[in-house]
Amino acid sequence: MSEGGKSRRSARIANKRLQTGGDESKPKRMKPNPSSRTPPSANSFDAKLRDVFSFRAAIPVLDDYLSSIKIDDDNPGFLFDWEVDNVTAFVNAMNGLDVAQAPVWLRTRPITAQSFIDDLVHRLQPLAGGRCGRVLLAPNTQQQFGAILATLIGLQNHTFLQTAAQVALPVDNNNNAERYLVTTYYLAETKAQQSHPNNLQPTFRDDLTLRRLFI
Repeated sequence: MSEGGKSRRSARIANKRLQTGGDESKPKRMKPNPSSRTPPSANSFDAKLRDVFSFRAAIPVLDDYLSSIKIDDDNPGFLFDWEVDNVTAFVNAMNGLDVAQAPVWLRTRPITAQSFIDDLVHRLQPLAGGRCGRVLLAPNTQQQFGAILATLIGLQNHTFLQTAAQVALPVDNNNNAERYLVTTYYLAETKAQQSHPNNLQPTFRDDLTLRRLFI
């Protein structure tokens, strides 16, 4: 190429650079805000939490999940801390009853502690914005959180579950101590240990107090 050709080509390149902002590098890709992300697939966390039933034992995995979603008072998480020994006694009592009377969301026969927990979380998951193992439903709107609470209370009031509770988890008459299947928590922070108990209140039927299985 002649010197004249090189000069004209250099001039065109320089002019193009001026029009596009000079020699500045390409704009950096913005890191997506958690509120704009699609919640991660529940399946990707299930393997890590295969045998985990307490949210406290799952905190490292939960914190990883929580860092990828929006979590605050307007988008709270719903945590579960399962009492596996109580669940085991409870399902043994259910299997001793007429399981034909069991609610339809209990899909597995015979019922085991794991199948009961899995079936319950499976029943609640469509109400939530996402799931992490058996111990967290999140993200949620306030309406979704309220729907989870209301559904959980409705499920525990089923006659079949109330009967099993009377058999397996009798109240200690000496101190009125109750035994529960799970303690639930409200979470509005990106660290699972900063959650607060929901403390679900008892409900009544025909002026009688029903057993609390979920608190």
